Formats: sequence, structure tokens, C-alpha cells
Amino acid sequence: MELQPIAKTLFTDRTTAAAWHTKPSRYAVSSLDQTINPDLERFLAKRMNATTIELPSSHLSLVSHSKEIADLILEAAGRQP
Repeated sequence: MELQPIAKTLFTDRTTAAAWHTKPSRYAVSSLDQTINPDLERFLAKRMNATTIELPSSHLSLVSHSKEIADLILEAAGRQP
């Protein structure tokens, strides 16, 4: 596979609509997060009308709660975890 240069439009075009306005969303809130305030995470998830799970985790819930995150992804893909 040959690497291709990054398209200039990736840096110059603007997004016209956020996908979460029209597509179902999922969100994992890390309740022990000290990088992003969990209340902000909850606010963002609610604003997105996202299906939300809350994990007793720091910012790295992808690592410490990988099964729960994988289940959330599988659910978003339409598969049963």
C-alpha cells in the first residue's frame, strides 16, 4: 500500500453539520475522570441525546473497562454484545 499525501481540504474545509444532530450517538461517561469533568461529559451526552453508560473509571476507560466499551461499540453497530 502506497501512502498518499493528506488532502488539503482536511485542514481548510469546515464541517457544516455535526453528525450527532441526525445520527444515533453513544457516550461513555468516566465518573472518576480528572481530565474532562464528568459533569461536562454528562452534559455533552445529554445534548447529543446519546445512549449513555457510566463507568467508575478515570480518563482511560477504554483500557480499564474495555469489555463495557466494546459492548457499547457492538450495540452501536447493531450487534448484541
